[in-house]
Amino acid sequence: MKQFENKKVYAIIPARSGSKGIRDKNIKLLDGNPLIYYSINFAKALGVDRIICSTNSVKYAKIAKELGAEVPFLRSNMAAGDTAMEQDILKDLYKKFKENNIPQPDYLIWLRPTFVFRDIEAVKKCIDVLERNPHFSSARTISETECRLYTIDDNNTLKPDFDDNNKSMIRRQDIRRKFKVYNTDVIRSDKLDTSDDFLGRNVYAVEVNKICGFDIDDEIDFSIVESLMKFNKKLVDAYLF
Repeated sequence: MKQFENKKVYAIIPARSGSKGIRDKNIKLLDGNPLIYYSINFAKALGVDRIICSTNSVKYAKIAKELGAEVPFLRSNMAAGDTAMEQDILKDLYKKFKENNIPQPDYLIWLRPTFVFRDIEAVKKCIDVLERNPHFSSARTISETECRLYTIDDNNTLKPDFDDNNKSMIRRQDIRRKFKVYNTDVIRSDKLDTSDDFLGRNVYAVEVNKICGFDIDDEIDFSIVESLMKFNKKLVDAYLF
C-alpha cells in the first residue's frame, strides 16, 4: 500500500466451493458479477501488494484470475472441509507461501466474499493503527447489531441473553451496545500465528455503517442485498466496489 511502502500487505479472498446454503455461493452472480468480484475489487481499490484467492476449486480459481486475483495454489483438503476454520486456512496459506517462494507479508486483509459492502477508510485506519500501536494484536471493522437477543432452553422456554431487569419490554438504549465482527479483519501475519486465537486478545475495533455487517448466508440474504444494489444505489454506493 502506498502509505506503507516498507510493509507487505496481501488481501486474502477465502472462497472454497461446497456451500450448503446457496450452491456455488461465492461465484453466484450478484447484479451481473460473481460474488467474489466485490471483494477483489475492494482489494484493488485498497491498493494492496497482492490479491490472493484461497480456494479448493479449479473453476473458482479460473474466475478469480479473470477478475484480477492471483491463485498461485489450491487450498488443501485439510483447509477446505465443512468444519475448516480461518486458522486452518492460515496454516495452509503460510505453508503454501513457503513452498511457492511467496514472501511472507506483514499484514493480511481478510475479505470474506459473503460481505459485499465495505468501508475503505475504516480498513485503512485498521492498518494505520496497527502500524502505530504494536500493543494491538489485530484489527477488525465492526457494525452495530441488535443487543436484545434471547435463547431458548430444552423446554423451549424463552430466556434473555442479557439483563432484562425482569421486564417484558426494555429499550434498546438501556442495553449495552453489541456488534457484528466478521466483515473485514486485519491480521499481523508476520507473527505466523495459526492458533485458535490467531487475532489475539487486543483487537482494535473500527465501527462502520451497519450495512457493512450484512452477511449473505442464504437465498433471502442474497435477495435483500441484490435489491439494495438495484433499487437503493444511493444507500450502498459508498460501500460498494
